[in-house]
Amino acid sequence: MPGRQWYVFAAVIFVAGIAFSVQHVFRSVGELGDELPQMVVPGAAELDLQEPGTYTIFHEHESIVDGRYYSTRENLSGLEIGVLSKATGEAVPVRAPSAQMNYSLGGRSGVSMLSFDIGQPGIYRISAGYPGGRDGPRVVLAVGHGFGSRLFTTILGGIGLAMLSLALPVAIVAVTFYRRRRASETPGPGLAS
Repeated sequence: MPGRQWYVFAAVIFVAGIAFSVQHVFRSVGELGDELPQMVVPGAAELDLQEPGTYTIFHEHESIVDGRYYSTRENLSGLEIGVLSKATGEAVPVRAPSAQMNYSLGGRSGVSMLSFDIGQPGIYRISAGYPGGRDGPRVVLAVGHGFGSRLFTTILGGIGLAMLSLALPVAIVAVTFYRRRRASETPGPGLAS
């Protein structure tokens, strides 16, 4: 008859699997934050955008840049943002994003503001300021490409790992239970009629 230690073994596997899944999700989500380059505006930055497609500009209302903490939940009404291709010198149209996205990653919290499309990888100048050069709050912007889909994939992967960490312990418990039950129903030696 299998011993009860198999139940304990199944519980250990389950707890270890869940812990690994959670660690994987947090580590992967933290790495996603590294893929969101930041800039403090009013001002401008040149970014090397390496893939064609849609990019999203986020307002990071809670952020840390160069050791300085920014908390800018106030109204950014009037903030003008422009994108310029360094290769062609042409302005890239910006528009409202197709869906609003929020994130909170390791001390950074942001919300999508605008998006733009590029057809060719290259250096793009992103500038932001207030009309007429007027003063306004200094805020942090971040730029991401495919951020939402990568975040979704990361979370889905974590759920998949958690499900796998449940499957093996359930199988161990089921087999142990079945074998213990069969062993208890089988008559011992000398008891058969």
